[in-house]
Amino acid sequence: MKIVLIPHLKIRLKERKISQEYPKIIIENSEEEYKDLDTGYNIAVRSMEYNGKLRPMVVAYAIMESGMQAVTVYPTSRKDIESKLKRGRWIKNEEI
Repeated sequence: MKIVLIPHLKIRLKERKISQEYPKIIIENSEEEYKDLDTGYNIAVRSMEYNGKLRPMVVAYAIMESGMQAVTVYPTSRKDIESKLKRGRWIKNEEI
């Protein structure tokens, strides 16, 4: 499936010094999938190298008729993921 990187994402990739390949890798090979109930975006998470460390990396994306539209990418922590789940902002995709 085609994955489109929107301009906002391209800016974030540059600012955060993240490879342009990461969004596609993370979406296609995610280790965890969630739905963000605040934004409606799908969330893909995969451990990737970032600044010399293995970190959970998040890609928020929308599913469109023409493919997927990656919106943003950022490194996170297990604590942040657990917090979003506990508060109910994110739910696991199988709970939808």
